[in-house]
Amino acid sequence: MQISIARKYCLVLSIGLALASVFAQAQNAAPVVDLSGANTAAPKVVKEPTAAVGDSYYKSQMLQNEVRELRGMVEQLSYELQRVKQRQMDDYLDIDRRLSTLSSGAIPTPVIEDAQAQAGSADTAELPSESIGKPVATTIPTAVQKPQEPSVSSEEIAENYAQASNLLLKQRDFNGAVLAFKQHIIDYPASPYIANAHYWLGEIYLLQGQDELARQAFTMVVEHYPTHGKALDANFKLGKIYHQLGEVERARVLLKTAAKGAGGAANKAQSYLKNNF
Repeated sequence: MQISIARKYCLVLSIGLALASVFAQAQNAAPVVDLSGANTAAPKVVKEPTAAVGDSYYKSQMLQNEVRELRGMVEQLSYELQRVKQRQMDDYLDIDRRLSTLSSGAIPTPVIEDAQAQAGSADTAELPSESIGKPVATTIPTAVQKPQEPSVSSEEIAENYAQASNLLLKQRDFNGAVLAFKQHIIDYPASPYIANAHYWLGEIYLLQGQDELARQAFTMVVEHYPTHGKALDANFKLGKIYHQLGEVERARVLLKTAAKGAGGAANKAQSYLKNNF
């Protein structure tokens, strides 16, 4: 009986030791459970690119705002530049009319008002391209198509030219101005404004992309009115046209002729020769 009890005691003791061992192992395995704590660190790794994305988005928004501001500034400057060019063109056309009137001895007409004159040059880029309508594809009229009536007065001629100029200056009707200048040339072949009319036809044709008609108009000025005030400008424009057509030597002669003069046309011709020849 005592042996049996001892055996039972040993068996219980063994079971207790086994349970203790299992418990100890469970305790030792606890750090493995703490791996979940390591998992909690994973979001920290994810948070770093999230912060970088947020920072990039903020920078992108800032750049977009700056681009919008710069675009607004560019639009404002473009508008102001267009107004300056417009004022320059207004003044040039008015001066052109007045000088032609004085050189012909005609009585000035008040068709073009002084209040619209400002400062400027005759370069093609100074005409507002957004006002150009569809081109009028016609040939250049000559100055001998219709005999001038003896009763035509210088005042009537000056007024007719001023009306054509107003279509270009006031109304910005480029197609109408082309027709009016052409009709002036036909109706008044002895008009002191013939060279002016041909020159402005050339300028308008250039803007409308009709280089051949522009070439014809400027050629009329250069060949038939070589001493006119518009001759140097016409030489310069004609030289550029021939240079673009690949007729280099012909362009060089015309540009050198313009460069020998004085004023804006001469300066532009000298610069063009320096940069392209």
